[in-house]
Amino acid sequence: MTISVQFIRGLDEEISGVSLRQRKDSPNKIVMLLFERCQAMEKLRSFTNGVDSLWLEDEEGEIQVFPSGIKFFFRNDDDLAKVECSVELRTELEYERVMRFLHRYAEAHGFQFESR
Repeated sequence: MTISVQFIRGLDEEISGVSLRQRKDSPNKIVMLLFERCQAMEKLRSFTNGVDSLWLEDEEGEIQVFPSGIKFFFRNDDDLAKVECSVELRTELEYERVMRFLHRYAEAHGFQFESR
């Protein structure tokens, strides 16, 4: 079973970092995903395909999450340096499922979780 992250169906993205945060004004948790390269943003694919969600797939199945924010960072005017995608998780069940996915993704791609 492959573990995939997709803004556009059929176009796998590679997560380069993950940060977990807790909202101060609610019990909601925020997962910040970092992408050093984002194929969905290349060649205007995001505009022609209407990117509004993120698909996470692993052995448990597919999860559709909706970014609460996406930030683009550029080296210069046209050279994308990285993309930060934040996803707000509103329920404990949703949080636990996304965490299971992230642990599987980390294991498959050689990541380690660190606490700061």
